[in-house]
Amino acid sequence: MLLRYAILGLLDGRELHGYRIKSVFEDRIGPTWSLNFGQIYQTLKDLRRRGLVEGRFDQGEGHIGRWVYTMTPKGRRALDTWLKRSPKQPQPIRDEIFIRLLVLDRKDREAALAQVGRQEHVYREHLTHLTAYRRSLEPIATEERLLNSLAADAALFHAEAHLKWLEHCRATLFSWEPATVTAASPHPRPQARAARPAKAPR
Repeated sequence: MLLRYAILGLLDGRELHGYRIKSVFEDRIGPTWSLNFGQIYQTLKDLRRRGLVEGRFDQGEGHIGRWVYTMTPKGRRALDTWLKRSPKQPQPIRDEIFIRLLVLDRKDREAALAQVGRQEHVYREHLTHLTAYRRSLEPIATEERLLNSLAADAALFHAEAHLKWLEHCRATLFSWEPATVTAASPHPRPQARAARPAKAPR
């Protein structure tokens, strides 16, 4: 769904072919969000079927020919409508570490702590690469660099927050003790009926 609007925006006022759409998108957003050609061409096919883009076969010099696309007035209206909508609610957090902790023996605390440690190692390496990439974007001299740097900042903040959460996991797992529950009788005895008072003699 989001790729549909990204492509419409990139085709606003210009013609692009599939490879160029991919390169412009990734130049603007950066390596934090990469596309594959299958996604692009399937989305272009859908947009063309809906009348939101139009394509023509370009037999230009220097290549054997390729399809180029541009946004239609209907596509412009669709993009404007989407921009006026409220953003969607944040997606639920679905991280691999949840499944790893789920399938472990709940009593094996050392194994759970080891899984958290491995996840921390992966995220620290990821954070190192992100930090180096973010520094390579300086100075931010162009509009492309500006959006690229903001996307890199988002990835950095997310990685730092996840590491902080993993530290919280480690502390919680280390200190947690299961509550002792007294087993209840599966068949509780019925309460005895109160004795009826004796009748007074007549």
